[in-house]
Parts: sequence; structure tokens; C-alpha cells
Amino acid sequence: MAGGTVGKWDAKRGAMLGAQALAYALFIVVGAVWGVGLSGAGIVANIVALVLMVVVLAVFHWFWPFRASAVDRVIGLVVGLLSIVCVASPSVGGIIMPLDRGIEDSALKLDTYPEARWAAAVAGLLVVLTIVSFGRQMLREERSHLIRALSHCVTGGAASISLAGWYFIPYVVSGAFTASSAMFAGTVVVMVLFALVLAVASVWWLRELDPDPVQPAPWIGVAMLPFMFYGLVVFAAALLLQILG
Repeated sequence: MAGGTVGKWDAKRGAMLGAQALAYALFIVVGAVWGVGLSGAGIVANIVALVLMVVVLAVFHWFWPFRASAVDRVIGLVVGLLSIVCVASPSVGGIIMPLDRGIEDSALKLDTYPEARWAAAVAGLLVVLTIVSFGRQMLREERSHLIRALSHCVTGGAASISLAGWYFIPYVVSGAFTASSAMFAGTVVVMVLFALVLAVASVWWLRELDPDPVQPAPWIGVAMLPFMFYGLVVFAAALLLQILG
């Protein structure tokens, strides 16, 4: 990559990290209100969280940081929306992973059922994403840069699917009241470390950025990429606090 290109995107480092931090702050505030369950505010926070997820998904795909066609972006957008629907809709998620008989007899299984249901949906969506992405590349008349195009499509789609994990942020917040102080503090520390590692990684991704020349502000897409993958960290933290809390 030319030095001028690297310098150009390096200049966006502060703005990129700022946009990333803003996304974290918005979801943490909404999750805190939702998790604490202040008189009726939980329902509003739930709706706001879902709206923010759709907004982040739309922003990421509009400011797409990869070299891929509109079809590849649509694939990622669709699987991302399906992931949000699966995590937020018990009826849809229940089709993928129905409630087992007798699950009511186990408080732990019942409490962690939303996480298990979404995990099953994620597994299925990742399989669908891989198959569809590969099929899409095979249907291209011009198959130059096949591996790059496939990896970009799958990476964008995987990030889109992972975003819905932020739906479990109130479970993490409620862990402050249900888990031991040491367990909750340790979980938060690990989550912060993951956020810092992803932030550092995003700086490297920005330096290596090679988007479509006509793509507007692809650095915004880079800012959203680690935030979206962080949904898996939120999911894992929520599950851990419920199991050990």
C-alpha cells in the first residue's frame, strides 16, 4: 500500500476511535437503563436498543470498509437483520430452538434459554452466510480476487450477525445485583480489555484499509466493525454471569 494512502487513513484515527467510543457509550447507557429496570423505562430502552442496532447495521453497510459488491453487502445486511430478529423475537427464535420439555424444572436452563436460542441462530446464520457467500462468488463471471472477495463478504456478514449480541447488555448490568462483587468486577475488567484489544486492532485495520475508491468515509465502517464483533463478548459475559451468578 502506498505511503500516501496509509497517511490518509491514519489522519482519521481519532475520528474513527471517537465514533467507536460513541457507539459503546450509547449502548452501555441504554443497557444500564434497561438492566436496572427503572419504572417502565426498560420497555423504552429495549426499543431504543433495537433501533440503535439497526442504525449501526445500516451505517456499517453504507460506509462499507471492504472491497465487495452491492450483492455482498446485501447478504451481510440480511443476515444481520435476521440475527436481530432472532434475538429479539422469542417466537422466531423458538422455531430455531424450541423449549425442551421440563425446562421449567431447571431455573438455570430457563434463565439462559435466550442466550442458547440466539447461539443456535448464530450457528445457523453463519452456515447460511458461508454457503451463500461461496455460491455468490461462484456465480461471478469475473472471479478475480476470489479469496479476498469471499473473505470480505464473510467478515462483514459475521460482524453483522454478532451485533445482536448487544441485546444481552442488560443481563450484564443486572449481574451487578445477582453475581458476587468479585465475579462482576472481574467480568467487567475482562470486557474492558477486550474492548481495548479491538480498538487497537481497528487502528491497524485503518492503516491497512483498501476500500473501493468511490466508497464514502469507509473509516466509519472500520469504527463499527470491532463494536459489532464485541456483541459476542457481551453475549459471553451475560451467559457467564447467569451461570456463575
